[in-house]
Amino acid sequence: MAAHTKFFPAFHRHLFGRPPVGKARLLERKAREADQLCLTQLHTLFAEVLPPWLSCYKASQGTNSRHRIYTPLVTFWAFLSQTLDADGSCRRAVTRVQTLCSALGLELPDEDTGAYCTARARLPMKLLLRIHSHITERLGALPHEGRRVLVMDGTSIRMPDSKANAALYMQAPQQKPGCGFPLMPVLGLFDLSSGTWIGAVKSIGRAHDALLAWRMLRHLRKGDILIADRAFGSYAFIAACKARGVDVVMRLHQGRDPQVEKGKRVGDNDWHVTWSRPLKAPQGRYRAMHKALHDALPTTLDLRLVKVRTASPGFRTQELQIVTTLRDTHAHSAAQIAAWYQQRWQVELYFDDIKTSLHMHAFRCKSPHMVVRELLMHMIAHNLVRHLMMSAETMRDLHARGTLSFKGTMDRLDQWQWAIWSAPTASRQGKGVRRCCKPSPMTRCRHALDAVSRACAKTARTNTLL
Repeated sequence: MAAHTKFFPAFHRHLFGRPPVGKARLLERKAREADQLCLTQLHTLFAEVLPPWLSCYKASQGTNSRHRIYTPLVTFWAFLSQTLDADGSCRRAVTRVQTLCSALGLELPDEDTGAYCTARARLPMKLLLRIHSHITERLGALPHEGRRVLVMDGTSIRMPDSKANAALYMQAPQQKPGCGFPLMPVLGLFDLSSGTWIGAVKSIGRAHDALLAWRMLRHLRKGDILIADRAFGSYAFIAACKARGVDVVMRLHQGRDPQVEKGKRVGDNDWHVTWSRPLKAPQGRYRAMHKALHDALPTTLDLRLVKVRTASPGFRTQELQIVTTLRDTHAHSAAQIAAWYQQRWQVELYFDDIKTSLHMHAFRCKSPHMVVRELLMHMIAHNLVRHLMMSAETMRDLHARGTLSFKGTMDRLDQWQWAIWSAPTASRQGKGVRRCCKPSPMTRCRHALDAVSRACAKTARTNTLL
């Protein structure tokens, strides 16, 4: 039935025009378009690991419930691109958002970075934690051989000397008051086969890595193999890992007697040994547990001690004493255990990629709650780049695992965005990307580039790569 106006029944309502769209509804519509474009750009490369609920994330009330240009999805996209950017400044992130708004016909946000920084502070911590957890689970679900082999180590990160940071975090012990920068001790857990950053534990004081390791137990699951240096080789921590079904491969602490004369020889430089529980819980600076928890520890631990002599070109020959809970000599030979521990140095290379390529050697945020968000975003960015490298290795050459360049992959991501952004159509975009991403025989990250090219060619519209 046709609708007529109230006062002129003979005239149709369309002759009088339509009421103007309200500013609130217009802003809501433009915000949805911006969210959709940002999501499309993110899914261009990372659709396999990003959570599906990210496209419809919005708070029903409270923070982020209003319709803004800096929605949670736009803010996450800008924050992630800022983390992957070589410059990493807030001004470049705001300029990127202005470019996005110009393409959508939106009013450009102010060049001042205050609105963007406020939006980053509004970004929920639970959102970043859920995204990181989903990415980690997806990367952990990718096919790999055998059990997870994890490596753990600690580092420290510098931050601005603001009043808020200085009130919570401490400076280096040898630094004079007022002359240095606050430091955040961080303990990281990585997957040795893929380089995935599984978890991190931070401290506000000068806590030893062995104390932070107790909070890392929640990231371990049954069947894992944990590789760490001798700082973590305490009786209580090994017992806690064994109770969770986690095997450890660690270097023997310099203060513990190997007691090989009391053990049973099972091979060349290979013994089965038994440790007895200490008489009392640790005291003083490195106290890690309550007396009741210490009394609940098993009275003995059946372990395995392997002695290895390492002779690397250019380095002095060194004898290592490795203690492990893998006592089955047929399933795990002494050579395999020694090779696992020698790969522990990979965690230092992971931290080097994070601090050098991702520029996490020093945080930029001046408040403690933003420093934590910056740490989480670096973890997400690192895992996304690792996902590209893993996908390339799976598609092209399994024998090249671990040989691709983290820095080279990031450089390609930084350069391709301009070629894809300037492409007028999707077909031209795919051709331009394939030309820009054509692998060179001398390029170590050639497989990663080809994987990114294929993912970009499937995009249905022009996108901006992060």
